[in-house]
Amino acid sequence: MSDLINGRTPFVIATEINTIKYQVGKIFLQSIIEIGSRLKEARGLLQYGEWGKWLEESVSYSQKTAERMIRVFEEYGPKQLESSDAQSPTADTQAQELPNLNFTQALILLGVPEEVRGEFIAELDMDNITTRELQRKVTDWKLAQEERDQARQENTGLRKVVDEQANQITHLTKANDNLRTKSEELSESNRALEQDTEKKQAELEKVKKRASYQTVEKMSKRLTEVYNKAVANKVAFLYENLEKTFKELMWEMKELSAKEPETHDLFKKSVIDFLLKSLKENVYTENEQA
Repeated sequence: MSDLINGRTPFVIATEINTIKYQVGKIFLQSIIEIGSRLKEARGLLQYGEWGKWLEESVSYSQKTAERMIRVFEEYGPKQLESSDAQSPTADTQAQELPNLNFTQALILLGVPEEVRGEFIAELDMDNITTRELQRKVTDWKLAQEERDQARQENTGLRKVVDEQANQITHLTKANDNLRTKSEELSESNRALEQDTEKKQAELEKVKKRASYQTVEKMSKRLTEVYNKAVANKVAFLYENLEKTFKELMWEMKELSAKEPETHDLFKKSVIDFLLKSLKENVYTENEQA
């Protein structure tokens, strides 16, 4: 009863115990940092292969334990030293915001990268959070980070596919424009040839009306030569464009084969059917003329 009157309750006693435990943890962390600093110094002085033996014989540490202490020093040592001088006007802002951690908290927080650790800690009540809660927070952060990384990779892959499709559409549009231009050029050539033929025929009719049979025969022969030459030029023009178009078609089919094999197979069948049909019709026409 007197303890209750004096304010010595179980809650007060538990608070004092937890405070002492937390202070011991901070002292232990500082000790680990100091030990880690010296372990790192010793490791740099030892020859290759002597590290594990030196640890076992000199300080009775396993290599795993020593490496963990060195990492704690590397991750927290400089900031803990700066935090102890946080009242100084030249103290680093991030060091001032970093709370005094105990050893268990420091180990758990190694799971968070240093560049975001300060921000992560700032969102937590480090003075009152339990070890289990802190471990769960770090685990949840890792899972969320993995989901963000996966989503970022998926977005990157999707963006790549969209860009490739956009490039294919641009390429096809350009090819279509080229074919349209060639078609217009061929149509213009045909119109010019028809106009020239009509002009020559009109001249022939005029000559027939006022010239002798010999003159008409001569003009008719000349007209035939001009017509044959025009036809030959037309054939040459068509062949040149056909050869160029066929080469472009083969190049595009090769590119399509590497990128879209199934689409390539469909177009390949259509091209082969078209060529066979054209050859068959041409042979049949020549046989009929013969």
